Amino acid sequence: MIPLHLMKAPGGPMSDNTTIQIDSENGVTVVTFGQLLEHLDDHAVIEHQELLVSTARDAAPPHVIFDLSNVRLFGSTFIEVIFRVWNQLDTANEGRFALCGVSAHCLEVLQVTHLDQLWPIHSTRAEAIQQITAG
Repeated sequence: MIPLHLMKAPGGPMSDNTTIQIDSENGVTVVTFGQLLEHLDDHAVIEHQELLVSTARDAAPPHVIFDLSNVRLFGSTFIEVIFRVWNQLDTANEGRFALCGVSAHCLEVLQVTHLDQLWPIHSTRAEAIQQITAG
């Protein structure tokens, strides 16, 4: 069971105490990281990794977006979790994964590691959803 502070009802705004919001839009599972996770340190990643991986595993269809609009910093532990999520989806039939709302600093980390060539990165959630649903 997912703790209530991790999710909110679809369609409503995230509250300041929501850490992760999971919605479905046009058949795409969108995982939005809340303001409490602005600095996504190793402790926070470890605390939420099972939720993130299981969300990818259970997504039907297997189309997942991580909306990082509220995240300003993350490290290698989060990259490892993103990789696990992507790998889960990459092995699924028709699996698709993308990132959106990536801050300049986080984008630089992804570019230095060349992960921007592995995962599609979009400016907005709407753009990411459109691209994933287009195939």
